Amino acid sequence: MNKKQIINTLKLIGFIVVVSFIIDKIAYFTITKISDTVYSGQAIGKLNHYLAIKDTTKLIVFGSSRANHHIDVKKLNASSYNMGVDGKFIAYSATLIKLLPKDLKQTVILHVDPNVAYREYYNREETKTLMVKYHTNDVIKEELDRAELTNPLQNFYWCIDYNGLVLGILKNAVFPKYDLEHYYGYDPMEVHSTQKEIFEKILARNDSIECKTNLKLNPLFNSYLKEIETFCTNNNKKLITITTPLYIDKCPEDNNALRKVLEDLNIEYHDYSNFFKDNNSTDYWIDIAHMSDVGAEIFSEALSKDISIND
Repeated sequence: MNKKQIINTLKLIGFIVVVSFIIDKIAYFTITKISDTVYSGQAIGKLNHYLAIKDTTKLIVFGSSRANHHIDVKKLNASSYNMGVDGKFIAYSATLIKLLPKDLKQTVILHVDPNVAYREYYNREETKTLMVKYHTNDVIKEELDRAELTNPLQNFYWCIDYNGLVLGILKNAVFPKYDLEHYYGYDPMEVHSTQKEIFEKILARNDSIECKTNLKLNPLFNSYLKEIETFCTNNNKKLITITTPLYIDKCPEDNNALRKVLEDLNIEYHDYSNFFKDNNSTDYWIDIAHMSDVGAEIFSEALSKDISIND
C-alpha cells in the first residue's frame, strides 16, 4: 500500500467515525426523549417514576422482589413509594438512596436478605440496568464507573447505555402496563390454583437444606451497608432495615449474624423471617420466599404497627 492509499484509507476511517458519532448522538437523544416519557415497567419506567417522586415523598422502600411484592407502603404512610425491584439487591438500592435530596426528612426502609449478605460471591451486575441514566445522572455514572461495569466505548457511543432495553422501552411507551396515577410501586401477587398445587407438592417433599457454616459477611455488601448508613445519618434520613417473611426459615444463623452487624452499625433492624410461624397458610404464599397478595397485606398491616414512621 502506497502513501496515497494509506491517506485515503485514513480519511475513510475518519469519515466513518465522524458519521457514526453523529448517528449515535441522534439515536441516543431520540431514544432518551422517548425513554424519559416512560413510567411503566421495571426496566426504565419504575426508575423514572422514582426520580420524579423522590424529592417529595416521605417514605420509600428499597430492595428486591421481597420488598416489591411484600410491602404495601400506603399502609405505612400516605406519602410513600415502593422502589423494590425484582432481582435487585443492596448495590442497586444504595445507588438509588444516594439520589435522595439532602434537605428533606425521609424514612428509608431497606430490605436486607441475610442469604445475600453472606454469599461468598456477590457482584453488582444488577446495577447494569441503571446504565440508561449513565450520561444523564452524575451519581449513577460515578457508581457504575466505580463498579467497573461500563464499556470502554461508552464515552464515545452513548447508545450503548440502552443495550438490550430499547424494545422494552418502546413497548412500555406505547402500551403502559398500569395507570401511573394510581401506582405507588407495590406489586402484589395473586396465587392461582395451579401455583398453589405446585407449592403444596414442594412442601410435601420436605427437602433438606444445608445451612452455611463459618459465616463471613460479604465485603461488598458490608461496604454498601456502611455507605447507606453514612448517607442517611448525614442527610436527615431515618434508616430502617427489615427482612420480610419466608414460609419457613430453616437457617436462622445468617439472620442472627446480620443482626449483630446491624446493631454494631447502630442501624434499626426488624427480622420477620418467621412472621407466619404460628399461623401459616399456603394461601399466603406464591413460593417459599414470596408472599401472595393475601399474605403481603397481613404482613404490611403488622409492619405499620411495629415501626415508627416520621410524621
